[in-house]
Amino acid sequence: MAATYDQETGQVFKEWVLSRDALTEADRDAADWSRRRRYPAVTARGVRGPRSLANMVIKVVADNIGSVGSVADLEDLPPRLLWRIWRFLEARGECLHAWKLFSKLFLEAEDDKTLSLYRFRQHICRPGNDLTRYTVPLTAPPTDFITHLVLTGGCSFNTHDLLCLADMPNLGALELIQPADELRTIFPQVSDRLVRGWTEKSDPFPLLRILRIWGDQSTTKESLQWVSQFPSLALYDVMGARSDWRQSEEAALEHGWEQAEKVPGLEDSLLRYLMLFAPLEETRSHRLSDLAARIDNDLISLCGDSRCAVKFVQDRQAPPLLDYLTDMAKVRTPSWDTHAASSEARACHGVPFEPWAFWLYSFLGQLSSDRDLQTRGALPPQKAVAGPFVLPSRPFACLHLGHSTRASGIGTRPSYVTRGLFATGQYTFTRGSIIRGDKPKPKPIPKKGPSLVASERAAPVLALRKHKKRRLEDVLQAMSK
Repeated sequence: MAATYDQETGQVFKEWVLSRDALTEADRDAADWSRRRRYPAVTARGVRGPRSLANMVIKVVADNIGSVGSVADLEDLPPRLLWRIWRFLEARGECLHAWKLFSKLFLEAEDDKTLSLYRFRQHICRPGNDLTRYTVPLTAPPTDFITHLVLTGGCSFNTHDLLCLADMPNLGALELIQPADELRTIFPQVSDRLVRGWTEKSDPFPLLRILRIWGDQSTTKESLQWVSQFPSLALYDVMGARSDWRQSEEAALEHGWEQAEKVPGLEDSLLRYLMLFAPLEETRSHRLSDLAARIDNDLISLCGDSRCAVKFVQDRQAPPLLDYLTDMAKVRTPSWDTHAASSEARACHGVPFEPWAFWLYSFLGQLSSDRDLQTRGALPPQKAVAGPFVLPSRPFACLHLGHSTRASGIGTRPSYVTRGLFATGQYTFTRGSIIRGDKPKPKPIPKKGPSLVASERAAPVLALRKHKKRRLEDVLQAMSK
């Protein structure tokens, strides 16, 4: 829309006209979680007199950010004012819609950036019964952002509803965690049949690198053959009944997977999952538990500090995360607030639940050179770096639905005791071919009987050999005469 010049006042302005239908449509959008601020607006008590025009604009735009259609609607505002609007929203809990707008707007600019623009995190305690209400706002081209989704206790979705997850082109990490038995909450049934249903979709999970399914009656070892069809999946973390996972190592090798060995004391450590793809030889003479605690604290605390500075560098200038893991001295002092994770947490809201998937997704991308993103045309020319760490190649949007345990409700391992204290076990599988970029080998055809094609091909050869044998006998007989 072109600007209008008022000759009487000398002002230059733009005017928009909204119909009554548009206003009622905005009211309907207010019920959308992705367009609604997490914390209610609070009117602060200021000095007497009217506020400045800039402050009024900031508040009006922030209160109606859910009605902003696209980035183009904000481009006419001065950059300095846009930054003030973003900081206003950030301090009061920005919504997903606002994050998508300002992330796309600011990450392409040359100004200083913070982690809050590169990573979005939200926890919804009591989700509704419509899964698409949450997946649709999180679905976008992979050039925009990657999605990390966690479904746990309180999710009243049907198993059939979970099929739509395979249609998300930017889903990078998926966690389906059955809640602890003590909660006695509803949760959809996750089984081999669901995993097989995902494979029947067109181009399922093109960028899914991490899949975690926890429960006492979930998938079995038969699911290994189905998850092998997801082109980018490198980690399959399962908790299930031991009776359903007998001889899991043989089944894993048959379908191109390798079952990881359990390391005592590192079951839930982030370092343990990172070491599955790059074992650290230097750690043999050190206590792994102490090293894991230090590394986990650094990675989790950085995710908790939304004000941590983010810069973009060329690919070859980015420090690999593997170099940090092998740096046993750890001389560098963290450039972020190591206590931010606890200071930002408000009960379960604000708890950094995403570091496990956030850093693992980044690490897998560094080891595989982000071939999956390159195939989809979503590989950026530069790498995002925060402190000594390389962030995922695309911004990360993380959503946690429900609670898994009674204690903290989020980020803790649930216990399943209905089938016995030791009836369940954890099984972690990795696929090194994804990291190396190996092409999948065709499965050998089982020999149930004589092959018709082989018989037809062999028949002329046998006939020719018999014909040659007869001719040789004729020659020998002729020579003996």
